[in-house]
Order: sequence, then C-alpha cells, then structure tokens
Amino acid sequence: MTGPARSRGFRHRLLTALLLASAAGLAFAGNRDFWRFETSGDFLAGESDGVSIGPEGQVRLAPALRSLHESEQPFIWSVAPDGAGGVIAGGGAQGTLIRIRQGASEVLADTGEVGIHAVAVGPDGAVYFATAPGGSVQRILPGGERGVFHQPEARYIWAIVPEPGGSLLVATGMPGSVIRVQPSGSAETIFTTSEENVTALHRAPDGTIYLGTEPSGIVFRIDAASGSMALYDSPLAEIRALALNAAGEVFAAAVAASPGGAAAGAGAVPAAPEAAAASAGVVATTSFRVLAAAGPAPGPATTPANGTMGALYRIAPSGAARTIWESTRDRPLSLAMLRDERLLLGTGDRGRVYRLTREGEVTLLSRVDSEAVTAAVSEGGVTLLGASNPGRVLELSASPRTEGAYLSRVLDAGGAASFGRISWQVRTPPGSAVSVETRTGNSAEPDDTWSDWVSAAADAAIASPAARFLQWRATLRSDGSSSPELGSLEAAYLPVNLAPRVTGITLHPPGLAFEELLNSSAPRLQGMDRRPEVTDAARRGQSGSGLPVGSGRQLYLHGVRTATFRADDPNGDRLRYRISVRRQGDVPWQPLRSGLSETIVAWDTSTMPDGRYELRVEAEDSPDNPPGETLTGSRTSRPFTVDNTPPVISDLTVTADGGIRFRASDAGSPIRRASVSVDGGPARVVRPVDGIADSPSEDYDARLDDFPAGAGSVVVKVEDDMGNAGAAEARVGS
Repeated sequence: MTGPARSRGFRHRLLTALLLASAAGLAFAGNRDFWRFETSGDFLAGESDGVSIGPEGQVRLAPALRSLHESEQPFIWSVAPDGAGGVIAGGGAQGTLIRIRQGASEVLADTGEVGIHAVAVGPDGAVYFATAPGGSVQRILPGGERGVFHQPEARYIWAIVPEPGGSLLVATGMPGSVIRVQPSGSAETIFTTSEENVTALHRAPDGTIYLGTEPSGIVFRIDAASGSMALYDSPLAEIRALALNAAGEVFAAAVAASPGGAAAGAGAVPAAPEAAAASAGVVATTSFRVLAAAGPAPGPATTPANGTMGALYRIAPSGAARTIWESTRDRPLSLAMLRDERLLLGTGDRGRVYRLTREGEVTLLSRVDSEAVTAAVSEGGVTLLGASNPGRVLELSASPRTEGAYLSRVLDAGGAASFGRISWQVRTPPGSAVSVETRTGNSAEPDDTWSDWVSAAADAAIASPAARFLQWRATLRSDGSSSPELGSLEAAYLPVNLAPRVTGITLHPPGLAFEELLNSSAPRLQGMDRRPEVTDAARRGQSGSGLPVGSGRQLYLHGVRTATFRADDPNGDRLRYRISVRRQGDVPWQPLRSGLSETIVAWDTSTMPDGRYELRVEAEDSPDNPPGETLTGSRTSRPFTVDNTPPVISDLTVTADGGIRFRASDAGSPIRRASVSVDGGPARVVRPVDGIADSPSEDYDARLDDFPAGAGSVVVKVEDDMGNAGAAEARVGS
C-alpha cells in the first residue's frame, strides 16, 4: 500500500472509531423514522448516471448514449441528419460547421462568426446553415460549392426549415420575421411581428407554419385559409422549440427571461475570445441572450415570481393550452417528437433529457456529461442530441446501457443518529442485478471525512457508522438483454434524543380563569385539579386571551392565577410538564403540578404569602423515551405579584360641603380605583391628587359638586391591581 493510500485508510478507520465511540455515549430518541424513496419526485432529487427515472419513480438503465463527436467548440446549437448516414452540426463560439460520418469529422465551413444557430439539409442534399450575428443563410451544394443563399435585413437567424419544393423558411431576429426563400434565391417576407425575435419554427406536413417568439413568448400559426394568428400567449418570455403530433396538437417549450429582458434561449453570444481561452475553450454559461458581438458574457437567467424557469405546453388547434411539464431548476432548450409520438425534451443547466407523453407523464430518460442539451432531432428512428459546455454530438440508442448508477441526495437526520434496516424493491430479469451501498458523515457535503462506501444487504442493518448524514448509491447492471428496475427504497434511522424546549410562558391577569365547554353541571376549569371554593365569581364574556384554539369561557375568580406556555421537541416526542413556583430570592422551587399533558396551569394563590414570585415550566419527553433516557427543557417566567391583602383606607374625613379626603395604601400592588357612595347611593369614581392611580399609596382630596344637604355618611371603596378591595365609612362633618 502506498503512503497516501495508507494515510487515507487510517483516517477513515480513525473517523469510524470516533463516530462509534461518540455514539456509544448518546441516548437516542424514542421514535425511529424512515427515509422513503417511492415517487419520481423522491428520486429526481438525486443524481443519475446512466439510469432513467420513470413517472412512478422506477429507476432503470437509461438508453445508451453514443458519442459521435467531441467538439473544440463549447456550444453545439444545431444538428441534422445529412440523409447519407452522417450528421451536420453547427456550433459556437468559433462558428464552425462540421460533418460527422463513421466516427470521423470534417469541417465544412469555418465562418469566423460567433455561432451557427440553425442547420438543415434540403431534399436535394444541399446543406443550409445560418450564422450569427452576421445574420446570413449559407448553402453548400452536394458538389461542395458554398455561397450565401440569403442575406436578410436582420441581425439574427434562429431557425431554418426546408420545404418540399426546395424553398427555405427562415426565422429572424431584430426584426422578428419569417421569410420564404425560393431555390433561385428570391425571398418573400410572409410574417412580421413587433416581437424582437422569432426563435422557433416548425412546418406541418399540410404546409401550416407554427412559430414562437421572444420576449412575449407567443405561439403563432400561419395557414393558407386564415393567414397568421396568435395561437397561444405563454406566461414565459421565449418559445424555445416547437413540435407537432399527428392530431395537430402543438407542443411548445418555453423559458423564462434573462437579465435585461432578453430571452433566456434566443441564442448565446459568448464573451470575447480571450475569456473563452481562459477556460480551456469552454465558456461556462448556458444563459442565452441576444447580445451584440462584443457584448459582455450573459448572466444567469432570472425567473418569474413563482420560480418557474421553463415549461412545456400542449396547445390544441383551438388554442386551448395545458402545461404538461414545468421546472424551477431545468430550462427546456430543445424538443423533438419521437416516432411513437412521445416527446424528447433537452434541458440545462444539469444536462437532463426527459421523455414525456402528451398527458404529461415524465421520465428522466438520461443525463449527458455537459451542462445543457441545446439541440435535439429525431428522424427515421435516429435521435441526435447536441450538447453544450462542453460541446458534444450524441446519438441516443433504443437499447439500454449495461451499467448505470443512481446517487441519492444527502439525507439529514437533523443530528447524530443511529441507522437501522435498509430495504428495497427490485425487479431483476435474467442477466441483470442491482446492488446498493451506503456512506455516512457529519458534514453536509460529502468529503474525505465521510466513511467509505459499504455494501448494503437488503432487509439488514445499515453497516455505515452512526452520524448525522447518510447517502446511498444503487448500481444497476445488465448483460444488455433487459434492464433491472429499482422500484422503491427505505432506510430507518433513530436520531439522538434532543431535549425539549419551552419557548414561551404567558401569565394572564390575576383572577382570570378559563372554563372548559363541556356538557356538565360542574364545568372543569382548565389547568386546575379542582374548582376553587369561590362563591362570588363574576362571569365576564371577554375574548382575546391568547389561549390555544378551543379554550373555553373566561371567568374572574379572585385569587386564581393562570399561565399558558408553549413547548416543542426536536424529535417530535410527546411531552409531559412539571410546574414549580418560588418566591423571588428563595432558592428552592416548590412543586405546583406534575404530569401535565396540556399547556395550561391554574392555581389558587390565596394560600401563598404576598410577594413577588417566579414560575418554572419543565418539559420532559418521557412518553416516548425509556426511563433513564428522558431529557428535560425548562423556562422561568418573568416575576409576578401575589397579593391577596386588600388596600387600607386611612385619614378619611368628609365635610358638609362635599369635601372628601383620605389616603389609600396597599403593601403588595398599586392602587387601581377608588369610589365613594353617599348614603347608599350609586358609587362615583374619584381621582387621586396627582391625577392617576398608579402607586401603592395615593392621597385623595375630592369635592362632590352635587353633594346633598343633610347627608349622613359616605362609604369609600378602594381596589388594587390584584382585585383586592377595602372599604371604610365616615360620618359627614366628622
């Protein structure tokens, strides 16, 4: 074993030992959980390499991809069969046209332009290609003669489509138009629009022409009967590609706009050649904007408010449209109709190829080793792909690969965890097999601190060491006759037990209690074991207490104090609560209630000495964890006052002309209100000398303007903030 390999192996053994040692001293949560992979959404979050993911989540070997050409150009914008077993490909940033035959490639034209965005082969074998930003259509005749076929008054040409009679349809940008060029070279503009670019073009067998635009993303139809009309106005900025089925339905791939309002797919113009050279011939961008030749490199595409980067629409001849695919991560850049009328959709920036039915059943068919699939064509049972960053030309086979792998997303247990059983459902025809491996670590991204890959046995414990993160990998193999299929997988884990958290305590006003709404002659008070012996309780129909939904009516019960609280558990365990109280400054807590399952407590303070107190709420996860492994979290309330002593009234005097003087004092809380009653009449509020009752001691000097002559006595009543009331009586003139 070499030195570096020995060091790496030692590091992994040490890591595994440390993980196991640390896990040995941990208590694990009572509730185990599962990671389940069952649907296509579950599997699409991972990475595929030579496997496809079906609409129901089936993982199978992908169709084989045969590399026809590895280009020195970073972009391959267009591909077309040449009718003689070869392929014509146009690319950028060098603007080179290439013919590929029998594994060899030859340069047909080195234009010196930034890119070739469209190629086509006519019925007579002539090769047509469009350059940018020069905006010319050039033709190479079967004999090799090359020349400019058409020079429109437009800056860009985005698509060319041969017609049966030898004419050519040309879609342009700046301005947006469609031009028909006859074999003689004479041209006629058959469509113009206020849109800046006609970015997609398709001709139906009956001669109807469909086109898509940018920056409003409109699909138009041109036919002999009605001329041109808008068929569908999409919510995205650019129609990138079009396809048509035998029923006359149009399929439109649309992308969101890039910065500055230009389309995300209207053709890429890379940075200056120096920038390309700095990255070894690869311009690291797949954001396609209409730019001047010397313009800056395009930036990343922006997306609509809902985050959609691209969509595929099915449009009926009537114009009724339905979204059959959309994505916030993949941008559709190419589209082809397969022989069985399923659709092939090439995307960026992850190089994914999707296959869709007209109903929107989606299969992730394959992934190319480039950032984007920028061209796709399917003719005569041959399906060709053009890829960019780096530039490649590929042929998609109907036969499956013999090996492929699926790598799951990194699975997060939320904290250190122990792993349990892993199981999977597979179908393995003769000559095929599926194997699964796992690895674990404590960093969010796998690195050299993770454990090595370890083979997993179905329906057995995961062999990787305890950690926070888990990743699994499935390898599918076949002898080429048929593909195995992975249908689902699940892995069990048991997180380390984490302590509950008490996140808030609300102390309600003194005397406020809550009665459960039960059909009972003696309704229960929430948070209390038994109803206190209070005979003069006054019901108050207040609302807005802040209690949980479902709380009952509110009561005022002198001496009762109610607290509600909030708590949660990181493991989702059920909780039980223990409530304690202590006088401020005292060390020991006095138990008030234990074993509570509801988040409310109420108690009678009449047996507690007056003073300032604190309440402590402890939450423990005992219902879902064995004895000795439970954990507790706690929180202490803000200080509150217990005061059951009524205010004292002193120095009370009443004069014959209605002057009333007295002092109100309370040892525990501020004076809240004072009122007087003359000879048993109605109570009348009086204010203290300083104008506001807010202190434990207040002086009153009031005069009743309508004091009755011959009045005999006055009763003064004073209340404090705790609802305690004191009263005193004085004779008039005393």
